[in-house]
Amino acid sequence: MKYLVIALIILAALTVFLFAVCFAVMYFLFFNTPATDRENPKPDPLLGEDLPKVIKRCDAATKHIKETYPYEHVSVITDDGLTLYGDFYINENKTDKTLLCVHGYNSSGYYDFAPMVEPILKRGYNCFLLNHRHYGGSEGKYTGFGILESEDLIKWIELVNSYFPNGKIVLYGNSMGAATVMQASNKDLTKNVVGIIEDCGFTNCREEFKHVLNNTAHLPSFPLLNILGLLTKVFLKLDLKKCDSRKSVAETKLPMLFVHGDADVFVPPEMARECYEACQSEKELIFYEGATHAQSNFRHPEKYENDLLGFADRICKANNS
Repeated sequence: MKYLVIALIILAALTVFLFAVCFAVMYFLFFNTPATDRENPKPDPLLGEDLPKVIKRCDAATKHIKETYPYEHVSVITDDGLTLYGDFYINENKTDKTLLCVHGYNSSGYYDFAPMVEPILKRGYNCFLLNHRHYGGSEGKYTGFGILESEDLIKWIELVNSYFPNGKIVLYGNSMGAATVMQASNKDLTKNVVGIIEDCGFTNCREEFKHVLNNTAHLPSFPLLNILGLLTKVFLKLDLKKCDSRKSVAETKLPMLFVHGDADVFVPPEMARECYEACQSEKELIFYEGATHAQSNFRHPEKYENDLLGFADRICKANNS
């Protein structure tokens, strides 16, 4: 009996410890917004050696486009009452075609897409940079890892349609934003959404967490992910298994372009292939040699621009009425 009591005490203490650890992980992943030193950025084991150059390139592009091109600062209100903000770059050469840019985790519209804004405008499109809940000045205490954001995306589409009711919209997502546009692809979107570009999106956030735990933190996913899943359900009302990019793209009828860096250790390239293979609509898959996470545009800027904007041109032309 004595040893049983001791064993139960140890088990209870271990359980409390694991729940405390997972609660801290949940706070870090969903509530925390880690700051990046943009003055002296350093390489990152997940994002690669090029990260300092990527940040400086992005900051320079942000400064350039804000000084060069006019934009409208706009907002939407989500179904749960949050005010989200974005910047709409309306092409001075009148067009009703818009690339709606959907950023990733711990990021913003400018950080993920600033180098692409000018090429998008010069190609004859409007460019919309949104800021997800919890990021870029938008309201929200925590991120939804694409689960909530795929619902919010409908509000952004409605906003673009208020400017161009009969225009064409191409959804363009990066990282978590790529998972967002994939998970929105089978929703009841307006008919003028004509295609989707996803860059380095994950299959679902549970599998992404498992990958990072196993391959980066070198920790077992069981029971940590099970406890984390329980905590997110109880405290955030989020089911980490609910939204799966593969299931969504399997049900979409929209043309899809899947792009990924073949050296990505954060979101493995295999996830892009899984999503591509699940997709039953018109589709294309491109890997960029030597590119780490969300850095295909940095490694291969000319090819990247031609691939993505060429895809947008084709699907918009195919949808001319």
